[in-house]
Amino acid sequence: MKSKQYQAILADLDGTVNRGSALIPGADAAYSTLTARGLRWVFVSNAATRLATDLARKINGLGIPVPARQVVNSASALIRRLERNYPAAKVMVVGEPRLSEGLRQAGITLSDDPSETDIVTAALDTGFNFDKLSRAHRAIVNGALFWATNLDATFPTPDGFLPGAGSIVAAIATAVGRPPDYVFGKPSPDMAELALEILNLSAESCLVIGDRMETDILFAKNAGMDSALVLTGASSAEDVGNYSFSPDYILESLFEVVSLFDSLHSD
Repeated sequence: MKSKQYQAILADLDGTVNRGSALIPGADAAYSTLTARGLRWVFVSNAATRLATDLARKINGLGIPVPARQVVNSASALIRRLERNYPAAKVMVVGEPRLSEGLRQAGITLSDDPSETDIVTAALDTGFNFDKLSRAHRAIVNGALFWATNLDATFPTPDGFLPGAGSIVAAIATAVGRPPDYVFGKPSPDMAELALEILNLSAESCLVIGDRMETDILFAKNAGMDSALVLTGASSAEDVGNYSFSPDYILESLFEVVSLFDSLHSD
């Protein structure tokens, strides 16, 4: 057991805190118990169908009273990059309406014209069709950058897994013959950088908790953070051996992080 004194937790949402609109048992107790002890939280989600403020409202509705500033998603990282480095870019969105609205609120110009598009951003899009695929294809072939919010193949719901953003991205990548130029969601470190700005802490003082080896646990490794895999979502304990990296801890659920911290602080 490591002797660590973590100051903050970066927690995944779907599969870790909730499954769709259902809270995973014990997640609220873990949040309230550790918050009372002075632990700080940032919730990090690959989902870009909603904005971070929408996710904060959802979490609050599930019984976890988290301020909106403590929620970061792949849309947050995307908007941050556009605002800082591409403020004049014309962006084609293959995604849900709230992602487009978030870009508009940030002052980003949206485009449906492939000949006038600088960047194509692909995300989970429940209205994805051949017309959207064709326009994205033409824009990228014409020289537009190809960005993706995340590459999650699926996402968990109370009734099982459904196709994720990675399925949409794969269709476009197949059409253009290459992968995205950049991916903002986990395991890329963009959300970790944003979370550390919010917390004003070092990577070494944070623990990442999530349910997917290929996103959450690799995200922690890429960001220089320790990690805990919870077994309430996509990855099982048996899956760990299939990867060249591993979590620092394996927990049955988020609730067990309380006992983990008790053990760490007793060392």
